Amino acid sequence: MSMAGPGAPGGAQIGFPPLTPGVRRLLIVMVGVFVVHMMASFVPSLRSGIPTWLGLDAHRWGSMAPFFPVWQVGTYMFLHSDGGLSHILFNMLGLYFFGTMLEGSIGKRRLYTQFFMAGAVGALVHLIVSLISGGGRPVVGASGAVLGLVVACAVMYPRRMVLVLFIPVQLWILATIVVAGDLFAVLVQLRDGGTDGVAHWVHLGGAAWGALAARFGWLSLDPLNRLQARFAARKVEMHMVEEAELDRLLQKIQREGIGSLTRGERSLLKRASARRKS
Repeated sequence: MSMAGPGAPGGAQIGFPPLTPGVRRLLIVMVGVFVVHMMASFVPSLRSGIPTWLGLDAHRWGSMAPFFPVWQVGTYMFLHSDGGLSHILFNMLGLYFFGTMLEGSIGKRRLYTQFFMAGAVGALVHLIVSLISGGGRPVVGASGAVLGLVVACAVMYPRRMVLVLFIPVQLWILATIVVAGDLFAVLVQLRDGGTDGVAHWVHLGGAAWGALAARFGWLSLDPLNRLQARFAARKVEMHMVEEAELDRLLQKIQREGIGSLTRGERSLLKRASARRKS
């Protein structure tokens, strides 16, 4: 798959997007976890234990209640099947093409937020369905998170062209086909029972988040920025309180002399003086 965009007057410019910092870090973590997981899989107990503890295992959510293994909502996205390379490669390609597109529009930190939110919503949808239906095998992989990015891009840039097997397709059509495939698979499972080994509910949950985030402006969510803003405001407030207290102490010294200060007041005066010197 490659991107096609406006190019020279003679036609479209086709190429691979530059790798953005946020996507690069996610890919590095993904590959690093995969390598460690593959090495650990040669130990039988670890091969069976890692997916049940770090994958998304609905059985553990049922058996461990009310002490739910909440870490799985984040860790399952970075684990991939140890039976081959196709699972992780497809997710890496999707993250590369659509993650870079989205990061170019909303920035690195917001990309992280959307990636984790799409994956988390997909995980919750899967857990709800699995707990109602009786559970299933542990789920691993970033497909739900990546599909959330794909759908968000499709809502933002529906007419943008992408090449799929050298066939130009508008982005909204590609996203519709992928989501329709998951919907069809879910309908077949509801009719016939059983599973095909693919976590379609995770995909649909991630896709739903991507669509809603792009539609209602949730792509601008940046929890870290909010925390930083609150911390900065709190710091300014504390500084103002300290300055007011320092003014009071200076007035007290002027009236009664420095010997009138209590031990706490002397300590405050010393700290304030040290900060001003620094």
